Amino acid sequence: MIRVLLLCLVAILACSYGRPRTSETATACKGDSLRGVFVLEGSEPGTIPVLRTTQGRIVLDSAPSALLKLSQLEVWVCGTRKPGGLLSVREFRVRGADGLAAWDGMLAETAQSMLLHLPGGSTRTLRGVPPSLKRFVGGRVWVTETPDGNVAAYGVIQDPP
Repeated sequence: MIRVLLLCLVAILACSYGRPRTSETATACKGDSLRGVFVLEGSEPGTIPVLRTTQGRIVLDSAPSALLKLSQLEVWVCGTRKPGGLLSVREFRVRGADGLAAWDGMLAETAQSMLLHLPGGSTRTLRGVPPSLKRFVGGRVWVTETPDGNVAAYGVIQDPP
């Protein structure tokens, strides 16, 4: 029994290696938080912002315009539940894209490296940054990484000022 528990613990730790920590955003959320895949259901002009979670779907009320550009990405949202199964969104973070863990933060450049300033005050050094990403320094972006730690994909959440 102890061996089985140890194997399970090792498997859990192995699966979470390199994944962004959500505790800093989850504990900072003053309200309700959910994680799931963000989608826009319906067709223009009547699309509905929805978060598809493991427990079902929830309609996102007052979704920030930056979130509306992130369809098909895994996100964490924080807000207030409203009658009718709605969630009024106050903040959000991208947490995954195409099955890979994603980091969400403000892109910065130093003389030595490219950095992502994460919520909560920590930073993440980015390696293998494509030249096309560098033009978004000062903006909010999400990135995924290859197993060797290079930038695999990225998206712009908010353009630089």
